[in-house]
Amino acid sequence: MATASRADAGQCFRPNLVRNFTAPNDQTLYVRTADAGVFQIETPFCRDMTRALSIALEPVAGSSRLCPGDQAALLSPATGPQPCRVRIAKKLTTAELEALPSRDRP
Repeated sequence: MATASRADAGQCFRPNLVRNFTAPNDQTLYVRTADAGVFQIETPFCRDMTRALSIALEPVAGSSRLCPGDQAALLSPATGPQPCRVRIAKKLTTAELEALPSRDRP
């Protein structure tokens, strides 16, 4: 899936271009990128992710972009010294973004 997604650069983002994020729970993260795209990121569990004031995403595969299906490490002072393993789920459509509660929109 990640290979197919890479063909469409609009479905990928550079981690250093994340401008805002929200974590409605310890399994889901939404990030807004510099081009105003919003991506859903999932993890089995990331302790205290909802309390994070800052995050960093590092691609596991060494790529400079993250695409749906890719794995990444999420680092944040709130989640402790060990990074959380996350998966880029998808880029949200306008309808999906509008359907989110306002408190969950980055």
